[in-house]
Amino acid sequence: MRCPLLPGHGWKPCVPGQSIARTASDLAAGFPAEPVDLLGYSMGGRVAIQLALDHPTRIRRLILASCHPGIRDARERNLRRQRDESLAQVLEEDGIGAFMAWWETQSALKPHLPFPAAVAESVRARRLNQDPHGLAGCLRAMGGGAMDPVWGRLSELRMPVLLISGAADTRYMRIMDEMAAVIPDHRRDVVLKSGHAVHRERPQVVAQMVGAFLSV
Repeated sequence: MRCPLLPGHGWKPCVPGQSIARTASDLAAGFPAEPVDLLGYSMGGRVAIQLALDHPTRIRRLILASCHPGIRDARERNLRRQRDESLAQVLEEDGIGAFMAWWETQSALKPHLPFPAAVAESVRARRLNQDPHGLAGCLRAMGGGAMDPVWGRLSELRMPVLLISGAADTRYMRIMDEMAAVIPDHRRDVVLKSGHAVHRERPQVVAQMVGAFLSV
């Protein structure tokens, strides 16, 4: 199993010209010769969708958690780009602490049930250890408003696809139900008592869902 870093995360820079499509191509180039099973969450899910569409022969089975295939409405997409630009400026001018202060106020990103204190402290420490300039570049190049929507191409996905979202994450429940309606070979799973970060809120449940999907 491999878990590559996305550009702008950890030690990996987000270089000029980076994009969802370029990231997908770079990842595909590093895959082994045989088709792989690919799992993507949130931003990583958008990368996974783009990769599966642009390089379908490289993917055996696709698992998508709490993600969308781009913002369809042009006005909404532009507003998201503007918001991401503002957040990128906060990261560059005020640092990771100011960005985290904003992040932690977002109700859509809060877990359905509070994490145990030790888990919450560990997650926060990892977030605070990120490079603010790398994250700023990532927001500009790979944020939700930067992706060209691919809703019209979802029917091209011919590999088996597992769609996972948290029951309390109402926005992504709706989005992933819409995705399921147009993906030919799909399985739709819902994680109860979970918000957006299903893998962190209910890791054992998600692992069972993924294991069952991959064992078929």
